[in-house]
Amino acid sequence: MNDFLGPYGQATIVLMRAHFDGDLPKLKDLKKILNITDGKYLKSGGRNYAEVNKLLELLLILKKLKDEATNWRDVRSTDYLVTASQVHSNLFMSLKYTAQVLDGFNLTTQSMIELQELLDKFTVICSMRSDIITMWDNLESNQKLATEKGMSDQTILNPNFPALQALLQGYGDAQFDTVVQAIEDWYETHRWKVKANSPEPAGSEDEEPEEADAI
Repeated sequence: MNDFLGPYGQATIVLMRAHFDGDLPKLKDLKKILNITDGKYLKSGGRNYAEVNKLLELLLILKKLKDEATNWRDVRSTDYLVTASQVHSNLFMSLKYTAQVLDGFNLTTQSMIELQELLDKFTVICSMRSDIITMWDNLESNQKLATEKGMSDQTILNPNFPALQALLQGYGDAQFDTVVQAIEDWYETHRWKVKANSPEPAGSEDEEPEEADAI
């Protein structure tokens, strides 16, 4: 997994979006707001793009499950903050940097392996269900082609659509629901949360501004 989660294989990752590096929250402020001693920005399209992309794919799936009209532009991340594991958000962070923060996660190497497995399962079950949806068009296309070619096989010329539809009713629905629930559970477990009763940081707006560090 390269150096995505650091040498210990665990970190807090906060996905950011900004038009310019200067739009990112200043690291000096974040250290005070989040009570962290260290952290750095990396480009989402950089050397750890594959790992970042898994998180973005997750967010896209969750949006689609909510019937939100969306595409990859809606979950675009320009940069991400990496810092110590199990760092929590807080209301001050949420309110001040809503526009810049796409989402965040507390991650380990194992949790990323689990996420990849879930994404793979989701892709497979969606493909399986799609095969059934497109099957009816294929059967109708075969009907027309068989008629044009003078074929006589009635299973092609006159397939029993009602019987087939009854047989395949709900095909893959149970497995789809299982995978979706597992994805939602993973997100709820690892998403960046506001810690209950976390004290509001002081002084973050009293410092002289500094440029955001981006690598």
